[in-house]
Amino acid sequence: MPPPAPVLPDPEAALRPASGRRFSASAEPSEFAPAAPRRSAASASSPSSPFDTLPPVARPTAPPARTVPVSAAPPAEEPRSVATAPSAPIAFTPPAPAPASTAPAVASLNTTAAWPSTTTPSPTPPATSTFTPFAPPPQAADAVPAPAAEPAPDVAAPAKKGWFGRTPKADPDAAPAAKADATPTPAKAERAHTPTKQRAPKNRGKKAAAAATTTPPAAPRKERSARPALIIIASVAVVALLVAGGVWLLTLRSGAPSGTPTTTTSALDPLLTAEDLGSLGQVTWQASTGTADAVRPICIPASATGLPEAQRTASRKIGSADVPEASVVQVVDTYADVAAATAAYDLRLAQAGTCKDDTAYIVGANAVTGLADSATAVRLLVQDAADVYHTLLVTRTGRSVSMVDVATTESVPAQNVAQATSVALSRQCGGDLGTCPASPATTTVPPLVAEPKGWLVEADLPRITAGVGRWGGTEPFTALQMPGSQCEGMNLETVTGTTSAGQRTLLLADDPDAPKGFGVDMVTYTFADADGAKTLATKLDKNIGDCAAKYPTATVAAGPDAKGTADAGAKITGSTYLVTQKTAVTSVVYRVAVVTVGSRVVYLLGNPTAKFDFTDAQWKAIAVRAGQRAAQA
Repeated sequence: MPPPAPVLPDPEAALRPASGRRFSASAEPSEFAPAAPRRSAASASSPSSPFDTLPPVARPTAPPARTVPVSAAPPAEEPRSVATAPSAPIAFTPPAPAPASTAPAVASLNTTAAWPSTTTPSPTPPATSTFTPFAPPPQAADAVPAPAAEPAPDVAAPAKKGWFGRTPKADPDAAPAAKADATPTPAKAERAHTPTKQRAPKNRGKKAAAAATTTPPAAPRKERSARPALIIIASVAVVALLVAGGVWLLTLRSGAPSGTPTTTTSALDPLLTAEDLGSLGQVTWQASTGTADAVRPICIPASATGLPEAQRTASRKIGSADVPEASVVQVVDTYADVAAATAAYDLRLAQAGTCKDDTAYIVGANAVTGLADSATAVRLLVQDAADVYHTLLVTRTGRSVSMVDVATTESVPAQNVAQATSVALSRQCGGDLGTCPASPATTTVPPLVAEPKGWLVEADLPRITAGVGRWGGTEPFTALQMPGSQCEGMNLETVTGTTSAGQRTLLLADDPDAPKGFGVDMVTYTFADADGAKTLATKLDKNIGDCAAKYPTATVAAGPDAKGTADAGAKITGSTYLVTQKTAVTSVVYRVAVVTVGSRVVYLLGNPTAKFDFTDAQWKAIAVRAGQRAAQA
């Protein structure tokens, strides 16, 4: 009979190999520590021990391959191989998932964590509930745990009490992290660490040898379920999908509204693209790039007195391969706050209304609604060898001011430009970012307020010769210098009954065909009320109309009436004339207009020649524009 095994009150108190206790080859059973000896305890030079004649204790090194009945479990997965050491993989069928309340904690997403990573697997045993144990294979050098490391936890079924120690009962509801048994026996389940060679105790004789060759069937092992790892993997995938979906939705938030054309550029791009323009102006557009300094909309210089500093500026130019004169230039300035953007928008409108461009002629203007917080369009004409029409659209969306200049050889309605621009504006609006486009609509309005207020500006007058000439004007002055056409029947420099009077002269330069001093004089008489203005206008019209009957040297041809609408709905009425005065040497030609708007009377005088003159339509347009400007004073 073997000597009685020592009774340990607490299996946790059993000394482990890492605790530093030295194993003695002549140890008595009562001194035998219930743990594996240290590998350094025996060497090749150590004296032989009677235990060396006994075969090593066999211990399974891999979980049994067995099929576990599954009830109310998910569909069986494909068999997987678990290989953590250089040997044949072990095929097994996943066990039934453990209840959620007792699921073991998973340290990582490694699907091979169903078995301890330090296990040395063996060739696949038959798929039965029992197998024949065998001697452990030679250990790999990296399979030996460090001296100070705790053995990896393992899940083992309860085993019978060993000879030199006892194993506490396994709690079926506890997490599978129980300590290893004090002394391994054939009936024990596989330990977490790689097993080492064991020496049989004294006086075991044939019983110990028999135990080395015949081992009772191992108790069914409680296998760890792979379901927690799968759940964590699925959770991570769901979170990743949710994050990606959120980013996608945030991108779409500032994208174009439903029903608008999509673009090939970023949804956050605030600038127009060739796709946004479509066939605007019956032109095929293609993208071209430029910097804020290289491309500017017509009439809008980069800097101006009183212009707030923009935090950032973006610009783009889009051209056309089939129409070289066609282009779309857009500049978007973003400011620190809405107040700064509003001030910049107002200043940009003043620049568009005045248009210091030497070649541009303001044709008209449009108010735009349903596009942004504020929007206005100005239509211009550049009279080059081939006329180029410009539609300049200025908008404010929140803190951003956009300026779009569409130039083609045919006039493009402001309504079409607003519709095309709405696609880009919808990518920079929403909430506190500004009003988004809805249903853009345009209405014709008087030209934008220009500087100096109340007076014709250079862009109000057309060129006489296409491609050459530029207009320049003097500052308004009150010391009138107006001889008139000699048909007015009064001294235009001393009109009575007025509250104020002023004059401005605009001259044409850089046109070799223009007569010397060719230009237009504008005189404005202001009265206390509309009746005084009407009285003066009536007298002037009568005197000019009767001039030919009074003076045989005079010829008067009545032109088209000047009628229109000024700011605040003020009505403009007036007459135009072509007066010719003959002298003994030559004939002198005058363009005359008398316009009334509210309490003001505007008198216009031009000095053309028989070969260099405005057309009747041009002179009528100038007369109406003069009335509109006078109403803005």
